[in-house]
Amino acid sequence: MYIKAISISDRKGIRKTNIHSSELLENFGLAGDAHGGRWHRQVSLLAQESINSMRAKGLDVVAGNFAENITTEGIDLTALRVGDHIRVGGTELVISQLGKICHKPCAIFHQAGDCVMPREGIFGVVVSGGTIQVGDAIRILERRSTSAAIVCSATIEKEFGEGLQEILARSWSPGFIRFDCLNGAEDNLPAILQDLTATQVVDRILIFDPPGRHLPSLAGYPDEAGAHHLKGGKGISHCRSLEEVEGL
Repeated sequence: MYIKAISISDRKGIRKTNIHSSELLENFGLAGDAHGGRWHRQVSLLAQESINSMRAKGLDVVAGNFAENITTEGIDLTALRVGDHIRVGGTELVISQLGKICHKPCAIFHQAGDCVMPREGIFGVVVSGGTIQVGDAIRILERRSTSAAIVCSATIEKEFGEGLQEILARSWSPGFIRFDCLNGAEDNLPAILQDLTATQVVDRILIFDPPGRHLPSLAGYPDEAGAHHLKGGKGISHCRSLEEVEGL
């Protein structure tokens, strides 16, 4: 199990360029890559075996064409779970997302009628940084971390996001915190919760909803403590203020 290729780009939405080595920066991602930042999809990984499956369909693609940062070989990425830790060379990542939801078909999809990244690509947060290079070994660690998700509108994330992260990091101590934003109509909450519970299997979910408009949709999932549970057993909390979040 090793790194087949490393790829970066200075803009999002384009195929990445292969490089031999790079710096993985703690809580950021690959140095110089447009997808790096203080969020939960800092580093993207895709298996060479997945790329080969697309080549078998007649598509002329190579490592980096799916906008993945690290192309792996010899490891079944789809067997990993959110919260798993992997050693990449001398660095460490915690898996933070499985696949992704594509809101519009990419160039690869238009060419082949399919794209493997949404199904078989994964994402990670950099726990421990350092230099990585092509050929470095990848190892699955026994260590696991809990995960947390905050669901809110983009406007609310901008206003309250930093404070929410500080509170949950202190009270829940997760390995990472992800934000999942509601769309403009705020009617995609069921789809977000379905993804977080059935696919990502996030440990704890906070719906931060100052107007209180989403509380009725959770009325069918109360437990004896007054919290809520979704199908699949994932616990969620609904809060309308930072004070309520402090009390969780």
